[in-house]
Amino acid sequence: MGLSGARAWRVSTPQGLTDIRVTRNHLDFRSEVLAHRTAVHRLGPNQGPRLTAFEPRTRTLLVTHPRGRPVDDEAALHLLPRIHQDAGRLLAVLHDSVEQVPDVRAQSARHLGQYTQRVLYLLDRIGTWLSVEEVENVRRSAARLQQQGNELPVAFCHGTFGTGSWRWNIQRQTLSVTNVERAKVLPAICDFARSASLWAAHKHLAESFLTAYGRQLDDAEQLLLSDAALLTAVEDVHHALVLRDGDALSAAGAVLRDTVRQRSSIDRREDWS
Repeated sequence: MGLSGARAWRVSTPQGLTDIRVTRNHLDFRSEVLAHRTAVHRLGPNQGPRLTAFEPRTRTLLVTHPRGRPVDDEAALHLLPRIHQDAGRLLAVLHDSVEQVPDVRAQSARHLGQYTQRVLYLLDRIGTWLSVEEVENVRRSAARLQQQGNELPVAFCHGTFGTGSWRWNIQRQTLSVTNVERAKVLPAICDFARSASLWAAHKHLAESFLTAYGRQLDDAEQLLLSDAALLTAVEDVHHALVLRDGDALSAAGAVLRDTVRQRSSIDRREDWS
């Protein structure tokens, strides 16, 4: 079970890896089908998943993914600049699909509200694992993103974009994206959040990514990036706890604490200014 809460089974076929997915409810089902029809299909055949069949009555989808290895494998470290460049290019294709969507501002505001409320719900579920200071920082970040996020550039977002959703095909030397089940209209910054910690430590990767993406983050996005990153860290901590994955929990916890420190540093600078 992934971050979307859907039940899924994966089988290997000559065409690639095929997921048999059963969404939680009909709303999730319609949202996922819409994402494929509006945005995901614009990726090349070796760049993203393909919705090959679906059945509304049972909320079932068949989704085929290109083959590839996880990017966070240490063997791929020397390729990271090229991978981030390709990732920026692929994300631009998804984000530009928002041009096909009516009432994007209204949709983005609604989805952002749902997202921040979901993170606060997850925060209550994992609150005992976090310090009081960390919980308060998450709550402040959620409020800030909710209040100011609707002024940011809007995109058709992947939803969980980051190295965990990237796959590198060694034979073809191509990157593909996976885990698109939460794709929807949101502030574009939501798709930069999971890379924020890595970019802070390796600025050349951010440069490769954003150059290929086609624009730099504006000032408002820069200010809210750590808030968005903190919310994604809560999601990842909760997911690791549900899976009882100690390695994933350690990694997500480290990102959360680093982001809390970064956000606190920003707050102190703003207090002094």
